[in-house]
Amino acid sequence: MMSLNSIPFAQLKLKVKDKKNIQTVFSKLLSYFCNIIKQKAIRSQVTENTEISAKTKKTVLFCPLDWGLGHIARDLPLIKEFRKHGHRVIVAASQTLIGWLEKEYPQVETTLFEGPDIRYTKNGALFLKLMLFLPHLFRWLKKEKSITSALVEKYHPDLIVSDNRYGARHHSVYSVIITHQLMLKMPSLLRWAEYPVHLLIKRLIQPFRECWVPDFEKEHSLAGDLVHKYPLPENARLIGPLSRFDDPELNADVSKQPDPKSLLAIISGPEPQRSLLEEKLKNILNNYPGKICIVRGTDIRSARVQKAPKKMKIYNHLQTPYLLKKIKESEVIISRPGYSTIMDMYTLKKSILMIPTPGQTEQEYLAKYHHNKSHKILNIKHINTPGNLPDTFPEQVLNNTSPTKNFREVLNLL
Repeated sequence: MMSLNSIPFAQLKLKVKDKKNIQTVFSKLLSYFCNIIKQKAIRSQVTENTEISAKTKKTVLFCPLDWGLGHIARDLPLIKEFRKHGHRVIVAASQTLIGWLEKEYPQVETTLFEGPDIRYTKNGALFLKLMLFLPHLFRWLKKEKSITSALVEKYHPDLIVSDNRYGARHHSVYSVIITHQLMLKMPSLLRWAEYPVHLLIKRLIQPFRECWVPDFEKEHSLAGDLVHKYPLPENARLIGPLSRFDDPELNADVSKQPDPKSLLAIISGPEPQRSLLEEKLKNILNNYPGKICIVRGTDIRSARVQKAPKKMKIYNHLQTPYLLKKIKESEVIISRPGYSTIMDMYTLKKSILMIPTPGQTEQEYLAKYHHNKSHKILNIKHINTPGNLPDTFPEQVLNNTSPTKNFREVLNLL
């Protein structure tokens, strides 16, 4: 409690001996104490507002699958959106994905969360290899739960966002899974197994509070059967496409038109199929009349590859702003039809020549689904010279309207 001795009477310039000033004395004392009360109220209000802000700030734990860069790339707009609203975001991923994220968005926290090492085959028998790999994958599911529990103990997240990691959830934390794979496309001899596998996927999704599906309603779907062949799970929510190019801070509008005959080849995915496609394209494009740019999708630590034929620029990796510039400047784009690429090109309103990975049934299906709609299949086996490359694309508006909510609206409703 404040004592009378602490009151700075000298500053009030009081003259108590003067009876005429007694009213002034009490008036100034009253004003002094009122100011003290007012200042305390202001400090209390500031403290209260700070506490409210701290209560609304949440911790979000992202756990993307490492099967190429597709999963972490499509998670990037979600990560940025959470941080934009003041939330703490921690990305638990493999060392490869952490390295990519540190280049793309170094502001975000990261922690190690490795996954199974899946490699493609040279002869295209990927599906058979995955079937033999299933016991190991189910062991990893159990291991993911254990790792997630340790992460929850360490970071105390309010929300877990898993991208295709079925074990990245916790019973005490609101857990969401992102996936477009509500069914798996099987080879023709195993087509009968698609529905049982769909039921298994639904069972793996069921423990999550929500399942975010990056697609539109069936009429405008980018994923086709992968999302809409069977009824959606009860906890599923369509959130629209996710693309790292869907960023207001990126300048997606390039004023000049693409250079005539300019070609961009984006090579991605696990080995050895990535290297096989790169060598094939180099041989085919050696006499291509226009400018050529190849993005190898390999070492993210260094961009430019020193050795390259004339008129051909080869990069190990390009960060999003530079890759965006190359995409907008190129007349012809060659790429794998991975679902993340399909969403990227939809966002940018660009068409591509699709080369599906041999044995990757999802890419083979997506290539057929989008062929002559907005993209074209490029059969690499039948292309020996640049003259064999198709130069026309189907005339169709890529950016269809859809009633599906944008992911930003979904986050606001969460």
